[in-house]
Amino acid sequence: MSAKENPPVKRPPYFLWTALLVGLMAVTAVVKPALLTNTVADVGKFFYLKFDWLIMWLPLLACAVGLSVALSPRFGNIRLGGKDAEPEYSFFSWMNMLFTAGIGVGIVFFGPIEALWHYFHSPIGVKMEGLTDSQQVENAMSLALHVWGIPAWSLYMIAGLVMAYFTYQHKTECTPAAPLQYAFKHKKWAVPLGMVVTAMAILAIAMSVSSSIAMATAQIASGLGIITGESFNNIGWKTLILVVLASLYTLGAVLPINKGMKFLGDWTVYLSIVLLLFVFLVGPTHYFLSTMVVSIGNILTKTVHHSFQLYMFHNRDWMVWYPMAYWVWWVTWAPFVGVFLAKISKGRTLRQFVFASVMVPAGFIVIWFSVFSGFSLLDTVEGSGRLAEIGNKGDYEGAFYYLLNMLPLSDFTKPLTVILFLGFIVTTVTSAAISLGIMTSNDGRSENKFRAVVWSIFATLIGYAVIVTGKIEGIKAVGSFAGFPFVFVMYLWFAALWRQLNRDVPHRFKDYSEKE
Repeated sequence: MSAKENPPVKRPPYFLWTALLVGLMAVTAVVKPALLTNTVADVGKFFYLKFDWLIMWLPLLACAVGLSVALSPRFGNIRLGGKDAEPEYSFFSWMNMLFTAGIGVGIVFFGPIEALWHYFHSPIGVKMEGLTDSQQVENAMSLALHVWGIPAWSLYMIAGLVMAYFTYQHKTECTPAAPLQYAFKHKKWAVPLGMVVTAMAILAIAMSVSSSIAMATAQIASGLGIITGESFNNIGWKTLILVVLASLYTLGAVLPINKGMKFLGDWTVYLSIVLLLFVFLVGPTHYFLSTMVVSIGNILTKTVHHSFQLYMFHNRDWMVWYPMAYWVWWVTWAPFVGVFLAKISKGRTLRQFVFASVMVPAGFIVIWFSVFSGFSLLDTVEGSGRLAEIGNKGDYEGAFYYLLNMLPLSDFTKPLTVILFLGFIVTTVTSAAISLGIMTSNDGRSENKFRAVVWSIFATLIGYAVIVTGKIEGIKAVGSFAGFPFVFVMYLWFAALWRQLNRDVPHRFKDYSEKE
């Protein structure tokens, strides 16, 4: 397409607008932290209760759209960057970066307690009379893996697929707005909507990553206290830990991806596999294997059921803070995970992208939660009940360490866990800062190191508010708050991708690496 047909449009100064807005929130977070988190929680609860019908089936729809593209003989073999494009990273490193950017510290924080929440609080846990212990445990694991498994990764997959397709095949900006502005370029609403979407995405990323920063800080402080016997839970120590974390992920954002993020992603995954294998082998291995088999069966048979179940005549608090808060949290992360996935996925076919970015991470999640949440459930039903007691008291940060205390060599594995938390949060915030630097760069495609540093600082300051309030509800609320508008944007992404693929399909053998 010639420049005359599609004249370049000056890019809005996203960095100036959004930095001012997020900077204002960061100042509020430091001065009035409780005001920020309480307001966010109240707005979030209203949204969840009014739009539950729109939220719950969104991940399933994302999965269906992705599968339709991957399994299509018309679309599945399209290669990102053109038919001769080569992947920049090995499959292993590609998966490591994808996984650590998309989940981060969450799987370690929630690993031992996720299924316990569903066991004690869901309508199909202990609150449902007439079920055996086995059925209650099975239901709890089924819900935990529904929230963290295929549906969650389908949201990340579709965001990455949409942005990667338009970035490489049509040379657009690598932003959440670009697919809408390109696919609907003849619509008057496309440009202004795109500007709003990009601004919302930047806000959403800063907010959601802040919650993970707070989560990791609390986990590291708790671990250091359990290991040393001293208290690290006061604001002074947590602030110091936060400063150390900020220094590390800011450095990661400044380094090139192949030196910073790739190295961090690889070694974080190595360490998580070592810890997982240790617990799997020294713990009740047969029970873990059985839990995996049952869990896979439940994924195959109950995913659709869970996606349409609103539990209309049950207590709504569980629905608000578990399935729906998580869904919106994943949607909130989708813009930055999508941008980062697009950045690292050149040379992959659409089929490879869909299946690898959903099945590989979801498979790891099945194993991880079957081991750690499975262990907690076993201890609750047939053991000491210590982990359930800790969780019910609200000591979520210490649950992982107390679990390790029940196994041999805990003096060795607990420090490793602290390092694991460190690795996951550094990789997560590094990828977010890189994505924000790209989205607010002058061309919307290139990395901008200075702006990445600014965003990492702002995210740190907002994370400080969650640390001060110290509530799990605050973590979830801040993590998902800015993602509410993206529930609606997701539907537009589906339409934009499908619309453009059907336009492009007559030219599917064209080398898209050539400028149109």
